Amino acid sequence: MLVTDYLPAIIKKNSHGWYVEYQVINPETGKMNRYRQHLNNLRKHYTRLADFKEHCNRIVCTINTKLAGGWNPVGENINTRLYTPLSMVISDYLEEKSSELRPDTMRSYRSFCTSFGKWVDETVPECQAILFNKVLAIRYLDYCFKERKLKGRSWNNRLKSARALFAWAVEKCYCKENPFTGIKTKREEEKKRVLVPPEDRRRISAWCQEHNPGLLIVSQLVYSSLIRPKEIRELRVGNVFLDKHYIYISPEVSKTHYARFSALTPTLEDALTKWIDGAKSTDYLIGRDYHACGTQQSNSRFVKDWEKMRNALKLPEAMQLYSLRDTGINEMLKSGIDPLTVMQHADHHDLSMTTRYANHADPHLVEVISAKAPRF
Repeated sequence: MLVTDYLPAIIKKNSHGWYVEYQVINPETGKMNRYRQHLNNLRKHYTRLADFKEHCNRIVCTINTKLAGGWNPVGENINTRLYTPLSMVISDYLEEKSSELRPDTMRSYRSFCTSFGKWVDETVPECQAILFNKVLAIRYLDYCFKERKLKGRSWNNRLKSARALFAWAVEKCYCKENPFTGIKTKREEEKKRVLVPPEDRRRISAWCQEHNPGLLIVSQLVYSSLIRPKEIRELRVGNVFLDKHYIYISPEVSKTHYARFSALTPTLEDALTKWIDGAKSTDYLIGRDYHACGTQQSNSRFVKDWEKMRNALKLPEAMQLYSLRDTGINEMLKSGIDPLTVMQHADHHDLSMTTRYANHADPHLVEVISAKAPRF
């Protein structure tokens, strides 16, 4: 396209507000078509007029670059959102998600957006949403792999988060396509967790009874009722139904946002009967600093206190608090409880996720096979 085939974009203002205007020859009629992109909604995002004008200048520069390259908007619907800075898109994304998700869930969203936004600011400052392409997506993921040294699961999590961000941006008309689509995930390393055998559970129980009874309650809830540590922090006394032998996990508490009834074993029922004695239904089941039940929610010390106990008993590092949940699922499957029941109890989406727990390395497997396997 020759220079005479278009008139470059400029910023204008009239009684109706701000807009960008340019003209391009319509190849079907041979006449100039006038195009305007109204900027009043964009103006609302800026307190200072100078910042708004700077943004408008970037829009003008982008449009003129495209016009000089032969672009013709005839037949297209002009969308000013495409020229929104990526930093502003990220901010809008977090604002919308924070109104939909729980604070615990939002931590991972904010963590990714902060890290990704910092990389964008340092690598392609003032990048507009329309200009973030697959080449930049690959550069970001290479940065995560080579400089941040992220491998397997962590790298895949970044890819998943980036896809979610740009899927939202496409839905909201900030982008035309998702630059992270089609990028393959990496092979994930196995989780570094081992099962907790009965003899170690007895040692853990004895140590907790003497040093930290609250940690014992938490451990029993993870192992017997398969309740996740983060869910335990949110439970209140009113969620415990000893007469019906279960704890009710509401959608607001559940990691998967689905309600469920976690069964209680007789041993855990006895422990909880003493634990919640005299407490109000509105009290948190695990109070602050493990002081029985209380009006203040337990602080996030489960993992640190587990590590303290583990070091005292000289247990392996791979034996984590979450290992108790793995162990509970594994032993339920091997005890003859049908996989579907275990799946529902564990709050899994499908059986493949549940049966995966049967693949843990079991130190007692040799003993069981030796004692029960048929002889040649």
